[in-house]
Amino acid sequence: MRKSLSLALSLLGLFDSLYLLWTYTSPSRPMVCLGTGCDAVRASAYSSLWGVPMPVFGVAGYALLAIVIVAESLASARLAQLARYALAGMTGVGFLVSLYLEYLQSFVIHAFCTWCVTSGLVMTALCGLAVYSVVRAAPEPEPPAQLAQVRSHFAVCVAALLAGVPAFYLLARHGELPAPPPQATSETLAEKLVRPDSHVAGNPQAPVTVVEFGDFECPVCVRGEEAAREIRTHYASQVRFVFRQFPLVRIHPRAEKAAEASECAAEQGKFWEGVDKIYSRQSDLSDDGLMRDAAELGLDQARFNQCFTSGSTTGRIRQDLADGKALGVDRTPTFFIGQKRIEGALPVAEFSQLVDQELASRAIAMPKSIEPPAALAPPKQRSGSAAARISGKPAPGKVASEPGQASRGLLGTAPGGFFAGFQASSAAACSEAEAAKKQPTMIDSNALRQLLASNPKPLFVDVRPAKDYAAGRIPSALNVPVDDIEQRWSSLPKDRVIVLYESGRSSGDICAASRTAGRILLEHGFPFEQVKVYQDGLAGWEKSGPDAH
Repeated sequence: MRKSLSLALSLLGLFDSLYLLWTYTSPSRPMVCLGTGCDAVRASAYSSLWGVPMPVFGVAGYALLAIVIVAESLASARLAQLARYALAGMTGVGFLVSLYLEYLQSFVIHAFCTWCVTSGLVMTALCGLAVYSVVRAAPEPEPPAQLAQVRSHFAVCVAALLAGVPAFYLLARHGELPAPPPQATSETLAEKLVRPDSHVAGNPQAPVTVVEFGDFECPVCVRGEEAAREIRTHYASQVRFVFRQFPLVRIHPRAEKAAEASECAAEQGKFWEGVDKIYSRQSDLSDDGLMRDAAELGLDQARFNQCFTSGSTTGRIRQDLADGKALGVDRTPTFFIGQKRIEGALPVAEFSQLVDQELASRAIAMPKSIEPPAALAPPKQRSGSAAARISGKPAPGKVASEPGQASRGLLGTAPGGFFAGFQASSAAACSEAEAAKKQPTMIDSNALRQLLASNPKPLFVDVRPAKDYAAGRIPSALNVPVDDIEQRWSSLPKDRVIVLYESGRSSGDICAASRTAGRILLEHGFPFEQVKVYQDGLAGWEKSGPDAH
């Protein structure tokens, strides 16, 4: 009886995990939840581990438990005893993991997923039964009793299949999608766009405010910040500039720690210097790298370290996150120029024109428009890219069209007008929706050696800027900077393994650009098994030495 009950519980846990896996692998799939916390848990940073959705581990674990339970009934006395010990060990580990996940829901996420709680209860019951089976081991059954046990297991499996298939079908056709970001009213903008303690540069009394919601690990934000820095300098007396934290931890695991470092720099009066320093060192957002940045800024190291390690600034960062979500922010960088919302990095010329328009609407004298440096000039128009989305309404919404849809430009012109030259094709790379897409496989140097032994050999693609590629690269590698991958993907072969890489110069190099490029290739039909991200990068290649290759 205990064995049949254990098998039934394992199959229940397997059903639970399969349903979660189905909903976790696509944000467009509705989810049935007896409560309000399922989507909050699904959207949290803890919904995946090493880039793998957590339900994958549940499916694998419960399936293995079911196999061991059935095998115990078929095995000899010695093997059956080993199976019981194995069950006790596996369910014990599962119980501890479930306990930790419940802790996260209670004290970190502050939301409960009914399916996750159910899985935890099932694993707890399985652990109790497994331990009881070890402590009170039953005598070896006679062949007739063993045969009856196998028949009982078969009946449980058939019943689970007959109940599970229609139940899954019904669940898949019902449920609700995650609620869209709320439309911000004028009152919400006034309350949440700028807080009294927000970080401000420029003229604090200026009637025009520019607010940036940024993520220090977002590669698009680096380009956005380069332009924003030019604008802050040029309009220092006419505009108030505000920075709000918006770390997308599901896709950028080091973004929150980098945000904490900037807040600790703010405690010593060097927030904006910290912003510039962290963005300039985006390839190394490790704890050691951030502490090195603090030292180079001349901060009091003891005071910075105490702030950085204590987590005392997380409340402020989460307040910025909550305000951003209330305002409809779902990607970075997002700028508010007055009450216009702009998503994606803007070249200096377009940024300057938007600020000029806002100043003109308030009859404020404008400085002479600035010419962007060559490095920040808008690229030539390329087909297939999505323009930056701009909203001029008090309640921000998606005004500019998605690719392929008819739209009007900011100045009322057709899409071929002034803003057609600017394409923010990688703006979507820093969003929660991007985190839900299929991710390319990360490989280390050992896995790369195995690929190099195959025929044909993989094609290396260096996604760094051309100047970094010219300074050093893996032999025979092509240079396709991540900013160009959306336009040049068709030049890469789909019948060959493609290995994307960056510098790998530090422990904080998290391959964000390579993973972005990999997602773009997968979206354009490249086989999943043929798109790899070499996480050790150029430094890993050089360290392993030519003999390894």
